[in-house]
Amino acid sequence: MIHRARTAAIALLGVAAVLGSTLAVPTAQAAEDTFTIIVLPDTQGYTATTTYEQTMGAQTQWIVDSRQQLGTKFVIQVGDLVESWPNVNHWERASRYMKTLDDAGVPNSVLPGNHDLNITTGESSTYDTYFPPSRYANASWNSATVSYGGYLGQNLYGPDGIDRKNKDNFALLTVGTTKLLILNLEFESPAYTLTWAQKVLDAHPDREVILATHGFINTAGVRSSHVIRTDVTPISAVTLWNEFVSRNCSIFMVVNGHWHDGDLGEARRTDANSCGEPVHQILSDYQSRANGGNGWLRYYTFNPTAGTVDAYTYSPTLRQYETDDSSRFTLPIDLSGAKTEVLLPGGSTWKWRNSTQTWPIGWNMPGYSDASWGTGAAPLGWGTGVATVLDLAPPTSNRARAMIFRNTVTIADVDELSDVTVTTRADDGVAVWVNGTLIGTSHLQSTNPNSSTYADATRSTNLATSDPAVFAVPDGLLQDGANVIAASAHVNYRATANSTFDLSMTARRTTVSEPDDPPGAPIVSATATSPTSVEVAWSAGVGAPVASVEVARTGMTTLTGTGASGTVTDAAAPPNTALEYAVTAIGVDGQRSAPTVATVTTPPVVVVDPPAAPTATATATSATSVDIAWAAAAGSPISGVEVTRVGMTALAGSGETGTVTDAAAPPNTALEYAVTAIGVDGQRSAPTVVTVTTPPGGEPVPTTLVAATNSWRYRYAAGAWPAGWTGVGFDDSTWSQGAAPLGFGSGITTVVDVPPPTSNRPISMIFRTSFDVADPSKLSALVLTARADDGVVVTVNGVEVGRLRMPTTAVSAGTYATAAPNTAAAASSPLVIAIPSSALVPGKNVIAASTHLNYRGTAGVQFTATLEGMTLP
Repeated sequence: MIHRARTAAIALLGVAAVLGSTLAVPTAQAAEDTFTIIVLPDTQGYTATTTYEQTMGAQTQWIVDSRQQLGTKFVIQVGDLVESWPNVNHWERASRYMKTLDDAGVPNSVLPGNHDLNITTGESSTYDTYFPPSRYANASWNSATVSYGGYLGQNLYGPDGIDRKNKDNFALLTVGTTKLLILNLEFESPAYTLTWAQKVLDAHPDREVILATHGFINTAGVRSSHVIRTDVTPISAVTLWNEFVSRNCSIFMVVNGHWHDGDLGEARRTDANSCGEPVHQILSDYQSRANGGNGWLRYYTFNPTAGTVDAYTYSPTLRQYETDDSSRFTLPIDLSGAKTEVLLPGGSTWKWRNSTQTWPIGWNMPGYSDASWGTGAAPLGWGTGVATVLDLAPPTSNRARAMIFRNTVTIADVDELSDVTVTTRADDGVAVWVNGTLIGTSHLQSTNPNSSTYADATRSTNLATSDPAVFAVPDGLLQDGANVIAASAHVNYRATANSTFDLSMTARRTTVSEPDDPPGAPIVSATATSPTSVEVAWSAGVGAPVASVEVARTGMTTLTGTGASGTVTDAAAPPNTALEYAVTAIGVDGQRSAPTVATVTTPPVVVVDPPAAPTATATATSATSVDIAWAAAAGSPISGVEVTRVGMTALAGSGETGTVTDAAAPPNTALEYAVTAIGVDGQRSAPTVVTVTTPPGGEPVPTTLVAATNSWRYRYAAGAWPAGWTGVGFDDSTWSQGAAPLGFGSGITTVVDVPPPTSNRPISMIFRTSFDVADPSKLSALVLTARADDGVVVTVNGVEVGRLRMPTTAVSAGTYATAAPNTAAAASSPLVIAIPSSALVPGKNVIAASTHLNYRGTAGVQFTATLEGMTLP
């Protein structure tokens, strides 16, 4: 095969892990030739509550404030932005504090962790809403040196087959001569993610890659095989390493969060990839520490000239560094652009000859025909660990003194190679030729070996493997195209128990990248949709992929659009005018195409008569509410109306007929409403004035629908709950009944328990009470307060309205509470829920609740609930 790509097979020889030394905390501004990338670990502990949300705010503000001092070029958030993906409050906080970076022009990226998506469906409408591709494609920080590259679903490199929005994305960063690609992959990346990611890496062979994903190594520095997603066949960290990371030699660093164990949230390891180069894998996750994580974050300062990256751990809220060797360390890196390439991997298939006869003339030269030789995979020979057995019939005195081998390797762009090295495992001795030239011998009795040459020492297979013979291939020996690697393996004596051979060849390749072509001029059309509106549509032309477009015309602020195709609207076009729109495509690397010009003439504005005044009525429905109804005049189409009165914000209604409500009318007052029809072209009619007098008002009065000592039906029994037990129509007449508080322990009116031992206790009790409501619309400010220990779930008319100290998942009779407060603590922190009057129905209404134990041996369980509000006059 042709060895040109950066992906290679596993090399014969491994590379030991490298763990850097601990250095001092920086005290001065970063050197000019360095730059910093910040990793923002799991923020769920901050965004889950208003108590700690300012910690995330302090983190992102510190990143902005320290940007110049550290030379910060990018920020990577590694997932679990939030604690609960359906909770919009969590997302509002996460988005607000990441916006601190956006507003300051600090390039950044996000990816979803297991808390950011539904692990049973793989979806997250909230992630898609708050962190869509447009947030990054339109970010102010996009430039020629740093840019949002794209996402899975954009079809940048051919059809993606699925649209994951921004859940899988990448960014391009260039600092001086260092060219990086930051690849962000969703939690437990499925196969479609890796297919897309491979396309991204293949499209950028000149870039070094930092892979960010939520879970990779754990606190023990181990790549986990455990997976939890059920929507697809997820990819574990073990598989991700074996099938993607180790095979792509451009990936030099993997950063992740997710794993934590008390105060432990840091780990690192370094392993060789298939090119024998180190890949640093680093965990940082502080969510289990005090206060949601105490603001700890990790940043990496890269020094390409020195070939190092320094890791620092800092808390903007504590204003201190952590300096143990898990938090402050230095690792070696190579960002020179020259990478090790495996030209001939160990374990390859070789042509072989094992004969006591003299070696054939020219056997080690190009052009020699080895068609009659045997074929087999290395290691070859006999004894320990061979894949292909080569031996002659006994006695051992029949054995040849040397076996010979040939392999033809096709290599492209030899001029890009340096440090070409051959590494051999041979016991006892070996000689190697490249294209007919002897490049070295090891442990032979002659430096010009032949079929009669013995090895000069007996070497075991283990010694030959641990101490291989390494030869440098002189410049000029290799050529573009086919190259012949030949070797002879010699024994020290014929009766040796082992004689094995394997060989690999590697090189450093420095790719001189040709400048990427700019995208071709886009295909464009312009269509006038009204006298003042023009839609400009584009699709990518021939050439490099298109990330976005700019649309310009004289007198208009330039419009931008994202993607390889799409539409933008000029909503302020002059009517009855010939217009030219210049559309320029912008590639993923920021290069610009030649513009394509589209012309269009907007139609003139057609003058039509305004609509006739509508008919209207005003009806007081209460002391503070007036319904205003309207209908369009015959033969006068309208799009809607505007309703005004003195002291009221104008109301808008749509359609030719309808009703709007003034819900803040003053009581006992004569009112005038002006109803103006709006034509389909925006013209306005003369107003129609209608009058009404509201009746006198009254004060709402407090009402108690369910009192603290209310009587409840209850059931405390083992087994599943009865079907439909929370509904209005359920028959609870066979249940026990008693006044609240109910349960066992202190302060109980109605004792609900089972005979000892406590291990007999069911996990949950269920309760029902009913109350009648004549007119729910007359009720307001309804508040349901439930005091329960340990946990409680409350429904109104069969619909859950709240839960406390319970899992967020579906509950059953056997669901345990998540905490075990005592009765006093539970009473001081009740479940308080605002109940809309729309939750109630005229007639009978039912409140049903289930209380849950945290453990069966608890000393007390208590339940009571109230429903209070106001009755409107």
